[in-house]
Amino acid sequence: MDITYRSTRDINLPSLNRGYLKIYHQNVRSLRWKTHELVSHLYPDLPHILRLTEHHLNTMELSHVTLENYTIGAQFCRSHFEKGGVVMYIHNTLKSTNIDLSKYCKEKDIEIYAVKLNLNDTPVSVITVYRSPLGNFNNFLQSLDAVLQTLYTPAQSFIICGE
Repeated sequence: MDITYRSTRDINLPSLNRGYLKIYHQNVRSLRWKTHELVSHLYPDLPHILRLTEHHLNTMELSHVTLENYTIGAQFCRSHFEKGGVVMYIHNTLKSTNIDLSKYCKEKDIEIYAVKLNLNDTPVSVITVYRSPLGNFNNFLQSLDAVLQTLYTPAQSFIICGE
């Protein structure tokens, strides 16, 4: 299964020169076969970061979902339960580093990942978190707290997004 959408060539590419970082989040409830719809929805002003929850794909399937001018910055795919999963696409104009948070992930309780960006010489961690309504809320809070304590430094800024 190769899902590629290549119609972003002539549209407005995101630019940090405008002085803002544009992040788009969507619960896609299965990314399979929806890339055309996703890009059409974002046209003509593409975000710097696309955060998608409930992509419903395994790691192999997700590796074949490509969006022109974007790369996968971070991801989480479920292995024991169906559906779920989170992915962050980063526009190629941004340099990012994946922050490995896999030890904090527990399917349904907390699915979390992050990337570190350096924006105007300021380190910024963009964190995406998903919790299933069927997950354990106390486990979610404890894991999120542990992540934030691990990543926190006085010079670090955070953008936390999720549902």
